Formats: sequence, C-alpha cells, structure tokens
Amino acid sequence: MARRAIARSRIVYAARPRTHRKAGPSISLAMLAGFAPTAAFAYEGFKIGGDQGGITEAAHRVTMRLTGYEWKGGGFHSSELTKGWLPLILGAMCHMGAQKLGINRHLRKATMGFISI
Repeated sequence: MARRAIARSRIVYAARPRTHRKAGPSISLAMLAGFAPTAAFAYEGFKIGGDQGGITEAAHRVTMRLTGYEWKGGGFHSSELTKGWLPLILGAMCHMGAQKLGINRHLRKATMGFISI
C-alpha cells in the first residue's frame, strides 16, 4: 500500500526588509590634509596686521595657491600653483588607494559613514 504524502509547512520568520539608502557625504581625511598647507598659508596672511592683512590677504593667498595668479602683483607663479595642488593630488591618490584596498569601507562602518581616508 502506498503511503500518503503529507505536506509539511515551514516556519517562516518575519524578516526585516532590507533597505537601500544612498551613500551620504563623507569627509576624506587625506583631502583635508592636502588642503591644510594652503589653509595655514592663508591663516598666516589673515594674521598680518594693518591694511595689508585680514581677509583680503587670506583670499589673495588662497587664490594664488590654487590658480597660480597673483592678483595683487599681476603675475603668474607656477611654483605657487604646485605648492597648492600637489598636496591635494597626493591626498586624492591616497584616498583612491584606500578605497581600492577596502580600508574606507571598514572605516565608514566603524564611524557611521562620516570619515574616510
């Protein structure tokens, strides 16, 4: 005699649905470190007393480092351009290397996504 097949029901637990959220902005420490020399140079210009210092000198120094053009003297200086962009490029390369190695992924999990290298 053939036995009758009995369908057994599985116990299904209610699982929490997976959520996909957009990647939020993160602060790259390498890029901040690359901008630090330019910010320090601008702060030194800000501290100069009298009419030659202040916010105009700080703005002059930042634009000179990032564009190479000195608008007070009217000339182009490639050495200042190199001093401004070389640390930023090195910081971006360090950030991309950390991203390729997976360091940023683990660091974002540990810091709730705000900080990356």
